[in-house]
Amino acid sequence: MAKLEALKTLNDIAFENNDKEIFKGYLMNIAKTTLSSKLLTQQKETFAKMAVDAVLRLQGNDDLALIKIIKKQGNSLNDSFLADGFILEKSISVGCPKKKEKAKVLIANTAMDTDKIKVYGAKVQTDSLVTLGNIEKAEKDKMKNKIDKIIAYKPDVFINRQLVYNYPEQLFAEAGIMCIEHADFDGIERLSAVTGGDILSTFNDPTA
Repeated sequence: MAKLEALKTLNDIAFENNDKEIFKGYLMNIAKTTLSSKLLTQQKETFAKMAVDAVLRLQGNDDLALIKIIKKQGNSLNDSFLADGFILEKSISVGCPKKKEKAKVLIANTAMDTDKIKVYGAKVQTDSLVTLGNIEKAEKDKMKNKIDKIIAYKPDVFINRQLVYNYPEQLFAEAGIMCIEHADFDGIERLSAVTGGDILSTFNDPTA
């Protein structure tokens, strides 16, 4: 009986949030009440607005993991801000372009060292430098083939969860592609959600 009465009361006081400004005002009041602590007394309005703006950008999506909080030491609370877009705290590979506008982004989770098959407990021994050179060339050719497949997608930016070694970095730089390596999985998962793109591990269909 108590449950039914509670549901009836909630339905009686419920209202539509069709007016965005009125809805935002309600959210601001909720956020300010939540932030009413000694720590944020002076910045309550600022942080409430930041929180509400961040949630409204999700446009109805209730996955709060899409909002990333980046903490930095130093400065004051007043230096906090809500960034337009997506911040990925990673360095751009050497020799690659440092800035791209209206970029086509390819997000990947793929090995970019020597794309070799690992056979555990096995060893390859040779006393010939020629044979060793042939093995290294085969590995290099295999990586070149993989990079060519990636370049066929015509990306402006290539972001990989795993490390990208010197040779593929060089090939990306020569192709004018910005390369970012070792993006953490949480980072590329959110980047995938933000851009609406898929995380690729194979590169056989550049038309998709």
